[in-house]
Amino acid sequence: MATIEAKTNQEKRDAVEFLEEKFEKAQGIVFTDFRGLKVSQMNELRSKFFEAGGVEFLVAKNTLTRIALKNTGTEVTTDDLLSGPTGMGIGYEDPVLPAKVLADFAKANKKLEFKGALVDGEFYGVDRIKDLAALPPVDQLRAMVIGGITSPLSGFVGVLNETLRSFVGVLDAIIEKKKAEEAA
Repeated sequence: MATIEAKTNQEKRDAVEFLEEKFEKAQGIVFTDFRGLKVSQMNELRSKFFEAGGVEFLVAKNTLTRIALKNTGTEVTTDDLLSGPTGMGIGYEDPVLPAKVLADFAKANKKLEFKGALVDGEFYGVDRIKDLAALPPVDQLRAMVIGGITSPLSGFVGVLNETLRSFVGVLDAIIEKKKAEEAA
């Protein structure tokens, strides 16, 4: 019996270590209750995550998930997050992409329910997940920020160029006037 127990404990330690690696890389984790979904629907959900790229959907025991989160510095304060069957959409490159994939899937599959989310270590309740899903992709947000910064700068550069052009024009006019006076 001791070897079976030791083997089980090692499997649990391996599972926790696996989850810790995933959580350390994760930028966003969305927790769901998938009770009532058929195997075919779960396979469809996993394929949507695969198609999206940079995200994955995992199912793990709640106690192991709680331990792995705690070991990576995230303390789960609500019991609802890790109770019952829990699936996790994990985003490695874009913290809101799992919320987008899950929200899209939940439109057609009403049995999938959100429990909460962790984005960059901050907890989001069920009501805020839909807000996360509505955000544009990270690359688009970056482009918007850069555009907002460069737009006034390019206008400022344009004003400076026009001021310099005007100044040079005035200098040319003065030089031409002086030449005309000297020639006369």
